[in-house]
Amino acid sequence: MKDKKDFLGAACSGLCMIHCLGLPILATTGMSFTGLTYLSGESIHLWLNVAMLIIALLAFPAGWRIHKMKLPSLLAFIGTGLMAIAVIVPENNEIYWVISSGVSFISGHLFNRYFLTLRNIK
Repeated sequence: MKDKKDFLGAACSGLCMIHCLGLPILATTGMSFTGLTYLSGESIHLWLNVAMLIIALLAFPAGWRIHKMKLPSLLAFIGTGLMAIAVIVPENNEIYWVISSGVSFISGHLFNRYFLTLRNIK
């Protein structure tokens, strides 16, 4: 698990983007009857955010202690801010904030993994 935190974080961020972007499409096409209605509840946002926070807290501080590069943590911090904005903006603008947040988190995790690889930490 030690070497997979960033890949898990990037995957979790990607799943969050898919959820946020795909759910409205499912809802408008009438696919809510498929048993996926729990994905539209507010608790799913809480659990996705908790998972992302735990993975970020495991990956970024540990990576920084080894490679001392600020970029991954900065991208995670920016992603957190963009995610918070996405919750409060009108829904018709939410897509831009969600995409920006997800890309920021994914980039942060991939840069963290890259910098660790440069230091021969797998």
